Amino acid sequence: MALKGKLNRLKQHMNFERGEHVPSKPVVDEQEGENTIPYLEKWSSFGAKPVWFEGQYTMIRDVHYPLEHQHGRYRFFEIKKAIKQWQDHVENHPLSAKARKPEDLLFFDTETTGLSSGAGNTIFLLGYSQIRENDVRVRQYFLPGPEAEVSLYHHFLTDVGQMKNLVTYNGKSFDWPQVKTRHTFVREQVPQLPRFGHFDLLHASRRLWKEMLPSCKLSVVESNILGFERKDDTPSYLVPMLYFDFVNERDPSFVEGVLKHHEWDVLSLVTLYTHLSLLITDREKASLHPRELFEIARWYEYLGEKEIASNLYEQLIVLGESVSYDGLFYYAGLLKQKKLIRQALQAYEDLLQANRYPVESAIECSKIYEHGLKDIEKALFFAKCALVIYKERSALIKGKKEKLVADLEKRINRLERKIKGA
Repeated sequence: MALKGKLNRLKQHMNFERGEHVPSKPVVDEQEGENTIPYLEKWSSFGAKPVWFEGQYTMIRDVHYPLEHQHGRYRFFEIKKAIKQWQDHVENHPLSAKARKPEDLLFFDTETTGLSSGAGNTIFLLGYSQIRENDVRVRQYFLPGPEAEVSLYHHFLTDVGQMKNLVTYNGKSFDWPQVKTRHTFVREQVPQLPRFGHFDLLHASRRLWKEMLPSCKLSVVESNILGFERKDDTPSYLVPMLYFDFVNERDPSFVEGVLKHHEWDVLSLVTLYTHLSLLITDREKASLHPRELFEIARWYEYLGEKEIASNLYEQLIVLGESVSYDGLFYYAGLLKQKKLIRQALQAYEDLLQANRYPVESAIECSKIYEHGLKDIEKALFFAKCALVIYKERSALIKGKKEKLVADLEKRINRLERKIKGA
């Protein structure tokens, strides 16, 4: 570290002990420092340049795309339509951008030396894409070595300090907690972490497509949902090894593919957020796969937006698809909550007739006849039906079967006592 940097830190610590706050100031000797950066011309050919803080540098790479650029099935400007549709939609949805503009969102991702969440795992690449007035900017902060971590976080946090909304893919569980962990080691020399609101698109993707896709890895969602195919991509499992090769050799050729891999990650987050938002806020839902329609309805029911969920279930039921029975079952539950017990009963009986959710539907019929319609004999009949069907379902887990059989037998005994005592 340069002598100025060491003296500046010493001065800070001395003033902290006296209770004074002296903000850190950059100690930059760019001309002298750039002469010591290996392969600087090659870095420049990648669009990266060094920025300095207290005698250490971070490589920052900026890439710009026009808003008309096609990334898979979407052009980047289409996010504006998605954000606009949120303005007239329910506010409590986890992906809602109500009262936000496209440029308020930071599509963020990291690359690390491993997948563990421990302190020994280092983030060597921080980056984001951001919609701007005339383009999309991708900005990446690259750690040239462990000695430059203060510089890395200083520049990153200085740039994003005013941002409020992160959009990530599993960032809520991995990327941002990793940033917090590494920040604890340098927090006395860099800005505080901003308080971000967080949109995690992995959870949304799992909700909508876990039954439709082999996995919900971002690359799988890209190719199957977003229509984006990566060419000559660097596999994720190679990323840490390539970084270690770079640290040993200092040749940025080792990480050129890593930078492109990360660039595609943060750009795909833009189009994935666009796609999810348009699906969720589309009032007609005409373009949705029936399974997507069902999962969105379930999501709204979970959020307590039962009128929206009910309307979506109604749309699903009339499609006549296999998943329509799933919609009918949950729609019946909402009808029962609204005290529309005869309509709910009809729905459960239709499910029994179709042999869909037969045990659950028979139990619900028994409950409605006992508590809603006071017809104990029919309540007993459906309870016995549920028990017979359940015992025939040999694929059920033993522990669950024993519990439900016990519950049904208890219900049957109680109903028989009621009949005898009537």
